[in-house]
Amino acid sequence: MDTIQILQAKDVSVEDYRRLRLEALREEPQAFGSTHSDQINLPIEEWQKWLDKYVEEKNNWMVFAAVDTQLAGMVGAYQTDEMIENQSVQIIAMYVPQPARGKGVSKLLMRTLLEKLKKAGIKEAVLDVNVDQTTAVNLYKSFGFTIVDTVTLTLGDGKEHQVHLMKKVW
Repeated sequence: MDTIQILQAKDVSVEDYRRLRLEALREEPQAFGSTHSDQINLPIEEWQKWLDKYVEEKNNWMVFAAVDTQLAGMVGAYQTDEMIENQSVQIIAMYVPQPARGKGVSKLLMRTLLEKLKKAGIKEAVLDVNVDQTTAVNLYKSFGFTIVDTVTLTLGDGKEHQVHLMKKVW
């Protein structure tokens, strides 16, 4: 049986974070606004800055999952200045590699992140999800997110996609 463990950003090496993020951008480009080609050549110091923001947990959060000690997922959130005033966050970077899917990793990641955000005094979370990713849409709905709009955006694969804007209010 697979053992799923939640890891905090401080428990993840910058190399593992970089590897997982680049895998996400390569394997699921239609799910992200960033591109693999934009991020693959970034210096390790840039990756470390991002990871350090998540370790600090001041307006930036990231939780990771490991399955049998292998890094197997991540999800994060951030706030702009306006979001801080509104006690709101943008959920980002949900990714679980193919071999770890169907084991409850994404549910555990989302539950952990939402609990962390609630403890931080956040009152509202928003996210964007490609409408073709029905498993992800259904996951977010199961956590109380509702579709507030559908827009066309160019995503990491360079193509235009229909994207649901979803929101959850505590």
